[in-house]
Amino acid sequence: MSYRVFWQQVLALALPVAFQSALVSALGMADVLMVGHLGSEAVAAVGLSAKLNFVLILVMAALGTGCSILVAQYFGAGRPEKVRQTLILSLIVGMAVMLPFTLLILFQAENLIRFGTGDPVVIELGGRYLTLLGLTLFTTQAIIVYESAMRSIGRTGWPLKYAMVAIGLNVLMNYWFINGGLGVPAMGVTGAAVATVLARVIQIGWIAWDVQRTETLRLDRDALASLRGSTLPARFGRLTWPLVLNFTLWSVGSLGYHLIAGQMGTVPLAVMSLLAPIEGLYHSLFFGLVNACGIMIGQRLGRDQFAEAAWLANRFLAFAPIGSFMLGLVILAISPLMLSLMHITDAETTRQTQWAMVVMCLGFWIKVFNMTAIQGILRAGGDSRFCLGMDMVALWMVGLPLTWIAAFIWELPFTLVYAMVLSEEVIKALGVGWRVRRGYWLANLAEPEDRVLAQAEPAA
Repeated sequence: MSYRVFWQQVLALALPVAFQSALVSALGMADVLMVGHLGSEAVAAVGLSAKLNFVLILVMAALGTGCSILVAQYFGAGRPEKVRQTLILSLIVGMAVMLPFTLLILFQAENLIRFGTGDPVVIELGGRYLTLLGLTLFTTQAIIVYESAMRSIGRTGWPLKYAMVAIGLNVLMNYWFINGGLGVPAMGVTGAAVATVLARVIQIGWIAWDVQRTETLRLDRDALASLRGSTLPARFGRLTWPLVLNFTLWSVGSLGYHLIAGQMGTVPLAVMSLLAPIEGLYHSLFFGLVNACGIMIGQRLGRDQFAEAAWLANRFLAFAPIGSFMLGLVILAISPLMLSLMHITDAETTRQTQWAMVVMCLGFWIKVFNMTAIQGILRAGGDSRFCLGMDMVALWMVGLPLTWIAAFIWELPFTLVYAMVLSEEVIKALGVGWRVRRGYWLANLAEPEDRVLAQAEPAA
């Protein structure tokens, strides 16, 4: 493959996804910005609730990733009926998985918030916010699965158009419901959650309407009935259970960093809440590149083009971290402007946030390397069990223990405690770099009877 063709395919697949992901991250930042004038307690409540919700988002993403892997390979192998079966199976499993979590949040929201803080104001505000977010779990799961399938067949622009409208409505309703007006009382933090619920309902309704008019992804009784006696559910289960376990344990561990900050005080918790959407915006710009990597490699693995898949992997592993580091320098240069837009009322919160941003911008390129290796390469070839083991060792045996020791044994300043999070990424990078070079991920996941000799051209 020439570099010209490479970049044409990368840009066609990556730009819409990166833009959409950046919009989602900007929405998270908007929630923080719009409640910033209500005080550090409001910021901490929104940030902690969003982090708890993020744990479930990653569980949803695991099922979406499993759907994406199989859809990309089946689409690459020219099997549209298998694409439809995978999509409907992913939706059914996703609804079943989200049911107990929805009930837990609806009835135990304040108790969940208490894990992260002892501040009664934060607990009350966060409990109301999180309860309303619990109403969005089913719709968010369906949105993630649909978007994963769309991207895997090369329709990366579709999720973008849905997200642009939904996020625009969300921001407008955020301002309206938080501050009140036109007959609506000011609801503060609760208003941000109400806006999210309404925006998600509109988004999933539009997606479902469009998909039912699309041949490749349209769901019908035949697709559901064909799952009976099929080997696809078992194959989907073998592929996704390590992903679900991996994403769940990783997200809980990631929440652990937030909880450590919460036990250090309201200011560190507020700093983590302020950094979360900035970090999300930073990495969202490379999520599109990682997504393009997974789709391009997955489609070639589905056609048994292993040499080209390896060539692609090497290029992505080189370009992604370099671009990330350069972006980090840009964000660091404009960080004073970003902080001024947040209208933080507490000087100590502002100071600690600025220093933490230095750590983030100079060190998080290694996270992008790991994202590319794990999500874009290893999982595209079904090497999910290694990713599970690597994540668990790096997070639970290195990152979290060192961060806890730095906070409560060594009693280091928060900036240095925050820097300890990168110890997880260093260990992980060593492991996944070795695994990519070994080539275990170069595999076609389709069963022999599902493959065809006439292969389809790449979607982009």
